[in-house]
Amino acid sequence: MNEIIEIGEPTELTFTQRWNTYLSLALAGLILFLGLSMRDNALNATIEFEDLEAGVRVQVPTSWLLTSGAADYVVRAEDPNALPFKTLLQVSVLPVGPDATPNNVLDVLNIQRSERLATYHEISRTDETLRDGSAAKRLTYAYTEFERNPFLQSLPLVVKGVDVVVLRGSQAVIITYREESSAFDDHLYRFENLLGTVQIF
Repeated sequence: MNEIIEIGEPTELTFTQRWNTYLSLALAGLILFLGLSMRDNALNATIEFEDLEAGVRVQVPTSWLLTSGAADYVVRAEDPNALPFKTLLQVSVLPVGPDATPNNVLDVLNIQRSERLATYHEISRTDETLRDGSAAKRLTYAYTEFERNPFLQSLPLVVKGVDVVVLRGSQAVIITYREESSAFDDHLYRFENLLGTVQIF
């Protein structure tokens, strides 16, 4: 037996119903905005790291793996969730002679890296001024990283990096950022944030 359903004219929403709809949409938008803000704040949260012996104070990401006191760096922070390459932020201090310049330091770094990093090459070298007015040099470079474990063979990974070198008396302070090349520009703001918090004393 066929039933006939009559569909009448749609009834208009009342004034109260319309306002309830608008308020619901506004509330949903507000909740979304607050959620994204809290997420961004959590991702960009930092803690202060200080090494009195090296004379370095810097803000590093809270949730990253932090190591310090190694022979070749003061502090290193790596993003444990970044794949296939763990985003790296690092501050190093090297002794230099009285006539050293930031360019001399970068030349030494280029020589050392070309010996141990496959296809290492310099991309650019520019002048930099730190927040405290100190003159520095910025070096951008790239190299290829290979998986050394034969059971985990994968395609070679192109890594892009940047160093900023500033001299302090008989020391050269080197602030470093390295990232897989396709994500380098997207995460460069982390390096700029780090650079803006570095204090050398």
